[in-house]
Amino acid sequence: MTISTRPVYVLCFDGDEPAPAAPAPAAPPAPADPTPATPAAGSPDLEKKFSQADLNKFMAEDKRKHQEKFQQLEGSYQELLQNQSLTVEDRDKLQNKLADLQAANRTKEQQIEFDRKKAEEAYQKDLKEARQRGDQWESKYRSETMSRALYDAAAIPDVFNPAHVVALLRPDTELKEIEGQLVPMVNFADIDEKNGQEIRTLCTPADAVKRMQQLPKIHGNLFRSNVVAGVGAGQATVSATGDIDYQSMDAEGYRKNREAIKRRLG
Repeated sequence: MTISTRPVYVLCFDGDEPAPAAPAPAAPPAPADPTPATPAAGSPDLEKKFSQADLNKFMAEDKRKHQEKFQQLEGSYQELLQNQSLTVEDRDKLQNKLADLQAANRTKEQQIEFDRKKAEEAYQKDLKEARQRGDQWESKYRSETMSRALYDAAAIPDVFNPAHVVALLRPDTELKEIEGQLVPMVNFADIDEKNGQEIRTLCTPADAVKRMQQLPKIHGNLFRSNVVAGVGAGQATVSATGDIDYQSMDAEGYRKNREAIKRRLG
């Protein structure tokens, strides 16, 4: 509001005292402010508007919205990862983004538990791989040890082809622990000399080869000492009585020894 003033003139005569000046008019009262006053922090009015329950409700609602957004984004990443046409580079990028998203939404306790499980999984994976490597090397060592022992036993002048002897004995060979040492032993398919029944004899590779030499009806075609000189050289075999062993003869041996067989049979 603007207040204006005007000068006042008083007429006086000689000898008269000047009259007192009239008082200035009083200023009108200021209009009331229509805006209500904001309650001070900590006042009862403010506490009534934002109670602890209201604050908890607001926080719960915000957390719910944030969780829904997280779940939608996580589902989108997982759906994209199902695409089989993704390149390796794109798949790695998506997996990294998904891992970062999941890590950002874990609590401190959840992150500790996640790290513990991850470390346990890594340990179990390394342990499994170490055991597999150990099993592979052990299997390789066993196979090489048995094969070497069999070849050494079969590498004698009387054997036509050591590989054939090894092929026959290998399925029945295993490592046995004898006096703290792993020793190749053959569970040899033998013949009982008393009754002619098939039996199994546990022996060394060298003993197994010697026993094969003593069974010409079964293994005669493997050894030079069982060949009939001058008749199908290297194809026919003889029995302990000196007759041709027809049972161990193959088709090629029969063709080469056909005339000799006819003469023997009359």
